[in-house]
Parts: sequence; structure tokens; C-alpha cells
Amino acid sequence: MVNGTVVHIAEEIKEEIRPEEKAKGIVAWSRRYALMKNHTTAHLMAEALRRATGTPLKIVGSAISADKARLDLAYEKSLGPLLPKIEEGANSIVKENRAVEVKIMKRDEAEDYVKKFYENLETLPPQVANVRIVEIKGLHACACGGTHVKNTGEIGTVKVLKRISKGKGVERIEFAAKSQKQAA
Repeated sequence: MVNGTVVHIAEEIKEEIRPEEKAKGIVAWSRRYALMKNHTTAHLMAEALRRATGTPLKIVGSAISADKARLDLAYEKSLGPLLPKIEEGANSIVKENRAVEVKIMKRDEAEDYVKKFYENLETLPPQVANVRIVEIKGLHACACGGTHVKNTGEIGTVKVLKRISKGKGVERIEFAAKSQKQAA
């Protein structure tokens, strides 16, 4: 989105498009699916990180791309020694094949709902009355407008790529959803 306007990027435009004219677009499915898998992986990583550290971690930044994702976390120690445990926990969740559900809730109901998963709506603009919640069933739920797979089993394998210190009290963890062929 640019200044409140939805923008689409095209590889090729065959003829001029005028305002109010309809255009046909085709989704690059393999890229979209990779984004969906990495996005859902970012959600399950919140729980994998909580399990590995023994405490919910505040996410202070994130990015999702087709080949990897990252979370920046408020954490005073190094996540380095925990990387194998984090990856193992993430893959354990993948194997649970949990459903990923999307629901729309009134803001006050959504605020109460996500608290059970150590989340809040603090970054959501106050004028948003109805909130789209994405939940990995019984595991993690938060406000989210992104695209996701239908269940954690679709992710394949989670590979933790690296950990970086972003300065005092902020750790970055990069990871990727890999198909079984890629993971080998």
C-alpha cells in the first residue's frame, strides 16, 4: 500500500490501463505459497520461542519474504545457545498439524482473546473496531492481515538460519519454512 492506495506490481503490461478500467492479474502462486508458509511459521515461532526461553517474548519487529522470515525480540540474553531447542520446538508444532483459523472479532473481544496467547492489540490504530484474528488453533493468536496456510503441517520443516544481536536487549532470529526436498 502506498499512501492508502493498494498497489500491484506487474512483470508485464500488455496495453494501457485507464482509471476505472478492469484488469486481470495472475498470482505467482509458488511465491505466494512460500510467503504464506513463512508467515505462518513466524506465528508459530512466537510459541516455539516461549517454550525455549520459558517466557513470552515481545516482538519488536518482523519481516516476511518468500525465502525467509525474521523476528526481532525484546530479550536481554543471547538466543544463540537456544537455537537448536527453538528449531526443535518449531518443528514439533509443525508435526502437530494444527489448523490455522481466521476470524473477525469486535475489538474488545479480540483484545481479551489474544491475551490468552500473550499478545495484545497495542499497535492497532484505535479506530479499528473489527479485528481480523489469525489463530494457530489453541497455540497462538494475534491480529493479522496476512495470508496463511490452512494448517501447520503445510509448512514442511522449519530451519533456523541465524541469530543476530541488534543491540542491547534486542535479538533477531531468521528462519525459513522448507519443503521436505529443500530441508534434506
